[in-house]
Amino acid sequence: MHGLGSDRESAINDAKALNAAIYQSMKSARLLAITNPEPSTPKFIEVTKRHMELCEVDRKFSENTLRSRKSSIKALENLLGAETPIGEISVRNIVNALESYNDRPRMKQSLRSAAIEIWKDAIQEGWVTDNTPAKTRSVTVEVKRSRLSLDDFNKIHAVALDLKDIWIARAMELALVTAQRREDIAAMEFKQFKESTAWCELDALCVIQGKTGSRVRIPFDIGVNGLTLGGVVKSCRNAVVSRWLIHHLVKRTHSSPGDQVWVDTISRRFADARDIAGVSGEPGKEPPTFHEIRSLAIRLYAEKYSQDFAQAIAGHKDASTTAIYRDSRGSEWVQVRA
Repeated sequence: MHGLGSDRESAINDAKALNAAIYQSMKSARLLAITNPEPSTPKFIEVTKRHMELCEVDRKFSENTLRSRKSSIKALENLLGAETPIGEISVRNIVNALESYNDRPRMKQSLRSAAIEIWKDAIQEGWVTDNTPAKTRSVTVEVKRSRLSLDDFNKIHAVALDLKDIWIARAMELALVTAQRREDIAAMEFKQFKESTAWCELDALCVIQGKTGSRVRIPFDIGVNGLTLGGVVKSCRNAVVSRWLIHHLVKRTHSSPGDQVWVDTISRRFADARDIAGVSGEPGKEPPTFHEIRSLAIRLYAEKYSQDFAQAIAGHKDASTTAIYRDSRGSEWVQVRA
């Protein structure tokens, strides 16, 4: 309420003028709403923020997976427009964004996969009804890294046994009999501590996989290529006292005997042994890395036991993922049996 004075005529005139001004303001606001309607769907940046919340809290992705997803989201926000309402992003917009990475097929594949997951959450929230990125063609990536054959593994392992850092031979053996990832091999301990993610029990090795969180319990009596898990664990014990199965044996610039060996060091020492052994991989492809031991182990276990066994020891929830590792990419002969 606002008083307009005691002069009736002036007060009426002022009130009329104010009413006219208020009406004009309301009229302008209505016209503005018609010509510039508010978006019916949230901005893309709001959708990606909600997606990351779900990944971090509900799905509890690993740090590496979260880092990769954040990188993909940043690229998509730049390409599609962070302020663009998600409902206004078309298939053509996404195709144009993906085509800007034609020279980097792996990144292109990652962006498409991330976009499909973002739209899945948007559908779940009721913001859109179609998964627009899923309507684009899937991206085919040619893997340039060679698979590792059992013969090549044995050649590299023989060299590793003669290296000063003989722990790389033990790491190779653990990778072959457990089919676990490099990060999980480095984290294996002789007994369980509060913060442990991989440890030995009386008759088995327990692994909480760092990438997926899958829990795998591997009995000591299983193995391949003449090795058993129990025998390999026993071989990891030596004159140096350490909590880690894979540990340094001599003093280095940044490490002491008994210290944990970091994942990048495992990769480098494997590459050293591989190069000394003369294993260069398939023509036109890159030499096999330490990670290829996981694929070799899965193939060996699938042949020795079953595909279900291979999937279980790998910690895969989906058989299609195990199938990718079982694929030798044409590097091995298929044995036909009657």
